[in-house]
Amino acid sequence: MKFGCFGSLRQLSLIQKAGFDSVELDFCELTRMDGTAYDGFCREAAASGLGFEVFSGLIPLTERFFSADFSLEYWLEHTKKGAARASRLGCTMIPFGAGKCRSIPKDYPASDAAAHIARIVRSLCQVLEDFGILLVIEPLGPANSNYLNTLPEVADFLKLVDHRNCSSMCDLRHMCKTNEPLSNIEQYREIVRHAHIDDPRGGQRYFPAPDDGYDYRPYFQALHKAGYNGLVTVEATSVRQDFLTEAAACAAYLRRMEADKG
Repeated sequence: MKFGCFGSLRQLSLIQKAGFDSVELDFCELTRMDGTAYDGFCREAAASGLGFEVFSGLIPLTERFFSADFSLEYWLEHTKKGAARASRLGCTMIPFGAGKCRSIPKDYPASDAAAHIARIVRSLCQVLEDFGILLVIEPLGPANSNYLNTLPEVADFLKLVDHRNCSSMCDLRHMCKTNEPLSNIEQYREIVRHAHIDDPRGGQRYFPAPDDGYDYRPYFQALHKAGYNGLVTVEATSVRQDFLTEAAACAAYLRRMEADKG
């Protein structure tokens, strides 16, 4: 396995110093840059020694797929622009969370809603495929979305999307929130192409730590049983005291668990 860390552009050096292999940046942060800023960032990225295989946040959470003013054409152009930039950095995968975006309005016919979201996802998959980037649907917890919350649900949805450039992933936090059995990672191993981890307790996302009182071993055991050997990204958006100290301790801790086979 390799280990990545969520972060912003200004945190590259900290993530590298912490000992991570890769950084998972925000897709929209990349698309907002002007050409000069993007070229400068490419030089900084190359010098960092980090991998940039995965970008998250494809579509802003302020968007709503069922809104009358949602423009698929606009977001396909946005995706094309960002994919061209991300692929230059080595991106091969983009998680599709967009929980509030994809949530189904109350009383909206379920089958019609699923077909509508599948059409949007299929179109995104086609754009990304042209750049060699896989779209992975992220099962989310109930606080984030009311649709596609478990691996079995996503597996059924993938049949509806019916596109070779679409798969799924797993996230410890969301699996805990939905009480989804970790054994589903092995059962759906063919579609699990990426993994997220953080301390899943509470509303804040903290770095996993050896002394935080949570047992992360079952998650690693489930990944090992599934034969997963890809990237595990820490989605920590909050710190208790200091980013670098906590990130470095986390990276070392995750590598010890991986070496011990969970």
